[in-house]
Amino acid sequence: MYTTKRVPFHIVFPFTWRAVLLFLGYSTIICLLYSLAGWTFLAIPFVPVATIGTAVAFYVGFKNNSSYDRLWEARRIWGSITNASRSWGIMVLDYIPSAQPNDLLEKAELKTTREKLIYRHLAYITALRVQLRQKPVWELHHNPAHDIIERIEAFRQCSLDKELSRFLSDTEVEALIKHPNPATYLLRQQSADLRRLREDNQLSEYYHVDLERMLVEFYNQQGACERIKSFPFPRQYAYFSFVFTWLFIAVLPYGLLTEMAKVSGWHIWLTVPFFTVIAWIFNTMEIVGDTSENPFENSINDIPMTAICRNIEIDLRDMLGETELPKRVQAIDNILM
Repeated sequence: MYTTKRVPFHIVFPFTWRAVLLFLGYSTIICLLYSLAGWTFLAIPFVPVATIGTAVAFYVGFKNNSSYDRLWEARRIWGSITNASRSWGIMVLDYIPSAQPNDLLEKAELKTTREKLIYRHLAYITALRVQLRQKPVWELHHNPAHDIIERIEAFRQCSLDKELSRFLSDTEVEALIKHPNPATYLLRQQSADLRRLREDNQLSEYYHVDLERMLVEFYNQQGACERIKSFPFPRQYAYFSFVFTWLFIAVLPYGLLTEMAKVSGWHIWLTVPFFTVIAWIFNTMEIVGDTSENPFENSINDIPMTAICRNIEIDLRDMLGETELPKRVQAIDNILM
């Protein structure tokens, strides 16, 4: 997630420099053919070109709105995961032990049980984050948004076993990574521990149901993330938005020639800068939609899941009474991951 109000040139440049050079060269060749070669037939009425531009603007706007909806929904999901994680923390601390004082665990064992449930939850959100950032088939092409992140060493994602080793023992990690969906399996382990606590009368029936309900909430939020991750933005909308944008860019200079020639002969050269600016605007709108449609792909426009997971970790470990807490994730080059 980019955090500053304005995006600097060195971020914009990788997305636009090839297109800008193409626009300059394309419009210059057309103006040369018109003025030097005498190909005046290249000038066409501007009305049909403007009509195409209006239609393309509406279509690209629809695509960008839809892409933003996917991005905002992903952020709302992780906001819900944050709230549910804090609720899970206070429930674990207050519900275990149960309301029956004669059946309490020994103090040391009680502390270990609480820490186990909370640290396993931190492992769960970590596993979910790592799983969501794995690139699907349709994102394996070159993308400047990914390249910017990969050049920053602090943003390079570690393997799942290394990430989980901060919260789980080596034995647990080794067994966990064998499963196709480690995040789902971690919730299953949480449920199994709650059942054992209930069978040992260390957890009342009401509290057991309440904690299980929280696990169901995590499953729901995980499923919502996986829905966005596994279902790409519909290709029929994304592809034809690209086609229509470049079709408009291709015919635009011929319409501008007509309008510039009405002023004077040398004004036709104003076609080059005006076309370049207009084409750059439409191309940028198309790129903005493309780079926003998949919010879990480890690029500069993604949901800052690492920062969110760290905030959850700080809150839950603070609930446990720990004093040596990790620092909050800070933006690097104004990018927060």
